[in-house]
Amino acid sequence: MRKSTLRCERWLGLGALLTVVVLADAPARADDAAPAPPSPTTDPTLSIPGMPALPSGSLGGPTPPPTAQPRPSGISGSFGGSITFEKVQEDYFITPTIFNQTTIGPVTFGVQVPIRLRVWDRDPQDDGVLRKEDWDEPSDYLRLLRFVEVNLGGKTWRFRGRFGALDGESIGHGTIMAGYYNWLDVNHYQGGLVLDAAIRWGGLYFMVDNIFRPEIFGFRLHVRPLSFITKNSWANKLIVGFSTVVDTRAPLALADIDNDPNTPAQAALDDDQNFVVSSRKAVKIIGFDIEYALIQNKLIDLVPYIDINVLAAGDTGVGMHLGTFFNIRIPTPVGPTLLTRLEYRVVGDGYAPRYIDSVYEAQRYQFDPNNNIDATTGLPLTKLGWLRSTDPGTHGWLGELYFDFAGWVKVGGTYEDYQGPNNAALTLGLHLPKFSFAQLGGYFTRRGFDGFGDAFDLDGALLIGYLRVKVWGPLALTGVYRRTWRAREDGTYTAQSDFSVGVGVSFGY
Repeated sequence: MRKSTLRCERWLGLGALLTVVVLADAPARADDAAPAPPSPTTDPTLSIPGMPALPSGSLGGPTPPPTAQPRPSGISGSFGGSITFEKVQEDYFITPTIFNQTTIGPVTFGVQVPIRLRVWDRDPQDDGVLRKEDWDEPSDYLRLLRFVEVNLGGKTWRFRGRFGALDGESIGHGTIMAGYYNWLDVNHYQGGLVLDAAIRWGGLYFMVDNIFRPEIFGFRLHVRPLSFITKNSWANKLIVGFSTVVDTRAPLALADIDNDPNTPAQAALDDDQNFVVSSRKAVKIIGFDIEYALIQNKLIDLVPYIDINVLAAGDTGVGMHLGTFFNIRIPTPVGPTLLTRLEYRVVGDGYAPRYIDSVYEAQRYQFDPNNNIDATTGLPLTKLGWLRSTDPGTHGWLGELYFDFAGWVKVGGTYEDYQGPNNAALTLGLHLPKFSFAQLGGYFTRRGFDGFGDAFDLDGALLIGYLRVKVWGPLALTGVYRRTWRAREDGTYTAQSDFSVGVGVSFGY
């Protein structure tokens, strides 16, 4: 770890030297027209109807400018259906599905109607042909409307609103919440909400994980303080932000199925296969950040930032993040655009970077990077229980690297590590959405491991991959592999490998 720290310090030294060099050049470039930074969240126009949505871009990024262009007028989209053979948990199904994705001006929405019909009922046996877990809660019916997203904007304002599945939401620079998904548990669908707006002087961001049973809230306010006194572009590049994320019902400890000290501990489940929690506590994270776009023009973005965050959950922990985004746009028809980030972290006791991340919906119940057991209950630790029982570390680093070839190929990843055991995390993404003969994509993330050699262990990892190959006309063969989470009857929470293969048709309009 000491060698890792020394390498990180050398990189920071080089980054500081680069900052000093380019700062002298910044005023000459400040008035250049700067395009909006690539979005860190999923762009619905890149989604392929009938296929899983994948995130595009990085897990948090520079604050987008207030300007955004509205979507073209008119109606476009894709409609189709498929018949697939798939494995979900332990059983096998034939699943006919109808799907549609439509863009009407600034509005894009996706509709899907999956009906899973059980053809092989493995132990434990289930009653009925229709998979009841898909429709046993009121919120499950929201899966018919996968998402609705609105994108509006003009010369001095922008607005994004999204309802439904949240496919990688981040707040600010992604130091508190990064790449959050609200649909990891295959048995429990959630309808989340995101509102994001900005004008010349600043902007607001708001999210909630599930409007029908809200537990996780996120909010960010950012201002461009010098824009109140001048319209000079150099002044508007200074941004100050305030963020807060709250898990109002974070599980602290799980409940034993019988509370009998003479029998092995086993986590209790309710009738809907949710964990029974014996104690909860609110987790509150408050952050203050500042960024300044030293260079932001048609070719280069150089945006350093500082985030200072406070995590309060009984004990209080403080963390500091010092980073720099460095993006390059090669002026050719296919680019590429190169997105990079280097971040150094100082981590205090009781604090964890990116506490709410891609797999938080699962790990808030069982966070098991090292087979940790709650000494009081004998059950696996929740993430909050882990945070309160361990010293996460003192300092570390994060590096991101993404390539975007004119939207045809998006590939890259993020690696982070800081001192202490099982404090590394890896995220990789690949998205090829525009080729006429085939589309494919993949997303992998694993957190809570120790050393790069354990990075690709599928235990505790989130993995999504799909392939769609045209055979003739609108006819295509499809394949999907995914690992999502579910609670098993023995009270453990496990990543479950599911797959589907099938044939489908799709018509554009």
